Amino acid sequence: MTRRLEKVKGLIEQEISKVILYKLQDPRINLAATLTRVEPSPDLRMAKVYVSIKGDESAQKDILYALRHAKGYIQSEIASHLQLKNTPSLTFYLDEGKRKGGHVLELIEKAIKEDNVEGNMNKLSFGLPKGSLQESTIGMMKNAGYKVYVSSRSYYPTIDDDEMSVRLIRPQDMARYVEKGIIDVGLTGQDWVEEAGADVMCVEKLVYAKQQLTKVRWVLAVPESSPINTAEDLQGKRISTELVNVTKKYLEEKGVNAEVEFSHGATEAKTPDLVDAIVELTETGSSLRANKLRIIDTVTESATVFIANHKSWEDPWKKKKIENLAILFHGAIIARDKVGLKMNISNEGLNTLLEKLPALRTPTISPLSGNAGYAIETVMDESVVRNIIPELKRIGAEGIIEYPLNKVIL
Repeated sequence: MTRRLEKVKGLIEQEISKVILYKLQDPRINLAATLTRVEPSPDLRMAKVYVSIKGDESAQKDILYALRHAKGYIQSEIASHLQLKNTPSLTFYLDEGKRKGGHVLELIEKAIKEDNVEGNMNKLSFGLPKGSLQESTIGMMKNAGYKVYVSSRSYYPTIDDDEMSVRLIRPQDMARYVEKGIIDVGLTGQDWVEEAGADVMCVEKLVYAKQQLTKVRWVLAVPESSPINTAEDLQGKRISTELVNVTKKYLEEKGVNAEVEFSHGATEAKTPDLVDAIVELTETGSSLRANKLRIIDTVTESATVFIANHKSWEDPWKKKKIENLAILFHGAIIARDKVGLKMNISNEGLNTLLEKLPALRTPTISPLSGNAGYAIETVMDESVVRNIIPELKRIGAEGIIEYPLNKVIL
């Protein structure tokens, strides 16, 4: 094999491994399939992809079929990220010999251990949620004091803190990796922690989502024209969702026996032809309405949670680092809808101003030199500032300054 072919082979192997681990929306593949080797043809027009799959013969065939079904997507990811002149056509095979590698969790754990041996042992491995939460999380971390840069071609973001290493991980997988100690901490949804049944420590609940500073809901929805009006009407029906285990628990509590199938995506498009109802994540409900779906119940509510591995929490250095992050993250969330306000007021106008002024805590009052009045500083909700500033001006406040906040630590 030529040096160029060997290099391309290595890049393709790396890219396929990333797609299997992070991007395919199928937990069966994420948990059980591991790439063992790639054998490209000399002209790079074709490549045989060998995978080892945990489970019995039936499960192996099922997962191999799912991988073959996802071939087009995997090839498009290779084309996008490697920018090869010719993207090889992939053919998937079951590797009976399992020549190298192991479970994807074991491979990641090995890589992290090697990182720790080569570098500083006092380093916290941090899972950054990939997908809908990614940009809002990076913005939150910026306000908390951490600059995170994510390359479009890498799953290893950089951060301006030598005591942290960051990895992009799907929220659906985060809790499992934290539970196993493969990463120390991560940000994910409470819904995915419950779905995985993971034994992790919830360090801090952070109420923010993709669009708003609110909780999100997993809702049970049916077509607008459906005769189904309650969960009990779904007896013997079929439901599609990504949140399979939580949905099954919800139905069990309702005494409903229905078939719940895992959705690989485009869940909203599956009713009414393929399934009778869906359980889908929503912030505002606008996407459901656009697809002519009607919400009949809320299955669960969820917020972003900062989770930690129990063993990592027992390490004094890591515990302190985790606690510091939690304080800063919480402060950044509180500050997102608040502003600071400064002004001066005469001695005579002080009491009137204080009656008008809402505050997060008692305002800071400092006397001006020469008994010229007082300097006032306070924090308030940004939504009320536009109404309060004209009132403050009318009662004699001067030098009014509004300024943004990065963190508010209570």
